Amino acid sequence: MKYFLFFKGLSLMIILGIYSCNTNPNYNVTGVILEKDLGKRVFKIDHDRIPGFMEPMIMDLNVHKKVNMNSFNNLDSVSFNLIITEDSHYTINFKKIGVRQETENLDELWQDDLYSPKSIGDKFDDFNFYKTNSKKYTLYNNNKDYTVISFIFSRCPIPNMCPAVISKNQYLADSFSKRNIDFLILSFDYLFDTPEILKKNYGSIEEKFPNIKFLSSTDHYNDLILLTKQSNISFGGVEDNNIGHTMITLILDKDKKLIKSYSGTDWKPSDFKRDLSNFINLN
Repeated sequence: MKYFLFFKGLSLMIILGIYSCNTNPNYNVTGVILEKDLGKRVFKIDHDRIPGFMEPMIMDLNVHKKVNMNSFNNLDSVSFNLIITEDSHYTINFKKIGVRQETENLDELWQDDLYSPKSIGDKFDDFNFYKTNSKKYTLYNNNKDYTVISFIFSRCPIPNMCPAVISKNQYLADSFSKRNIDFLILSFDYLFDTPEILKKNYGSIEEKFPNIKFLSSTDHYNDLILLTKQSNISFGGVEDNNIGHTMITLILDKDKKLIKSYSGTDWKPSDFKRDLSNFINLN
């Protein structure tokens, strides 16, 4: 089964405002364990609404080292505390309160593959999305030596997920500010993340880093499907207000061929900078 990150909630600006308090935000949560990863100490949990923070959704949540994960099984209904730290989060104080009898097969959301994922050296097809000024951005018209593509949605509330991807792109955009490179940050949320919303949330970043472009998939669903399928990344739940997606960052060369990809959220900007610098020096 594929692993997905499911999350939705407050903007990064609101979260940063919360951090002005002396204590980390602590939420009482109930939900059902769908999967567990003992190595990474992560539970995938289908949780109920968290008043004042986020709506019901499915998330991969870090588990504190004090929790005995072997005491809990898939489909256990649990209560726990979600702690939001300055740069991440963790869960603790788990209590079993029941067992779910049925669960959805989340893979059904993505079972119909429209296109095959691209491998290193394969050329991506063209796509069009809206920039924050509502003008179209077309991949094949960018005339860039390299194009970096990342995926987010603006309502992601967990600091080490979508907000972290944006921060990494800012670091890289600054590092390669004198190079002919576009850093594209595309939103999966084709309903909420209109060009106006993205401009409101991220316009100041684009002003500071002209090589970063936030893209809206509003009215460009077919292009979104094309790009995500070729990128080997999955998403779902937009129309159910329960967004889920895997995470990846790609580097395309001037011919729009894939030369490197970074899956998940754990990749380091320093490694990316080294890899891209090596590509540049070789060409």
